[in-house]
This record gives sequence, structure tokens and C-alpha cells, in this order.
Amino acid sequence: MVPDSACPLLQFHGFMVNFLMNYPGWNGFLGTRASFMLDLVVVAMVAVVILMGWSIRQVKMHGRFTLHKRVQLSLAALLAVTVTAFEIDMRLHGWEDRAAGMVGGSASAAVWAALAIHLCFAITTVVLWPIVIGLALRRFPRPPEPGSHSTTHRRWARLAAWDMLLTAISGWIFYLLAFVG
Repeated sequence: MVPDSACPLLQFHGFMVNFLMNYPGWNGFLGTRASFMLDLVVVAMVAVVILMGWSIRQVKMHGRFTLHKRVQLSLAALLAVTVTAFEIDMRLHGWEDRAAGMVGGSASAAVWAALAIHLCFAITTVVLWPIVIGLALRRFPRPPEPGSHSTTHRRWARLAAWDMLLTAISGWIFYLLAFVG
């Protein structure tokens, strides 16, 4: 017998079954059971992690403080809009039917564990990142340059950046466990 993964026709059939399933909300665009907003957040977090790392490098290696500020504020605004839309979608349509692969189903224990770990990072990021940004806006001069707040900012911003990275990684793991396969 040929495994499903070896046959493009069977893979397409599996994609069409998931696509045509009558899940609540809009279907996603990545070919999984996930909703449109789940797919959007997964892709957005790839961009956020890359841009956040690039922005940190710009300030650390090249002293581009204004660029760093603009990128971080843009990322914060993008994430605020995306996460708000995502949360509205989750409240309206849920996610567990899609994770179970059937309407009325429930997610596995592994999916719930992955979600719990992800939420630990996501919630602390939602608290920490705005604090770091707010303090930077209040305590750095305009235009931004190193000053008395620099040491504190580096310490807390480093923690916030790691928290954001771990939020993304744990979110991707949750996505893979819940909606792929």
C-alpha cells in the first residue's frame, strides 16, 4: 500500500476534504484545517521575528536608533491589530473543531498542553512589550539616542525579545500539533 504522503492525488484529496469541511469561520490559506486568522497569525509571526531581529541588529551593530524605534512601533501596531482580529475570530468561531478535525470534536491533550505553554509566553509578552515600549517612549530623547535609560532598556527589551521569540515558537508548535496532519 502507498502511504498518503507519497501520492500527490491523495494529498490533494486530504486538502480538499479539510477545505470543504463545514468548520465555523473562514478557512485558512496554508492548506491546513486552521482558520484564515490562525494562518495569518502564523505568517505574521514569521515576519515579526525576522523584523524584530533585524531591528535589534540595526541598533546594536549600526547605532540606527530612529530606525529601531520606527520598526518596533510599527511591529507593535501591526501585532495589536492582528492579535485583536485574531481574538475576535477565536471568540466568534473557536478553534477546537478545527483542531479535532471534526465539528463537535475536542482537541487532544498534547494540543491543550502546547496551548498552555504558548499562552504562558503570549500573556507575558502582551504585558512586557508595551511596558518596554512605553518606558522607551517616555525616557529616551527625541530623536532617540543612548542615555540614562539605555541599560534598563537593554535588559528589559532583551527579555521582551526572547519572550516574543518563545511566543512565536510555541505558537508554531501549537499550530502544527492542532491543525496539520
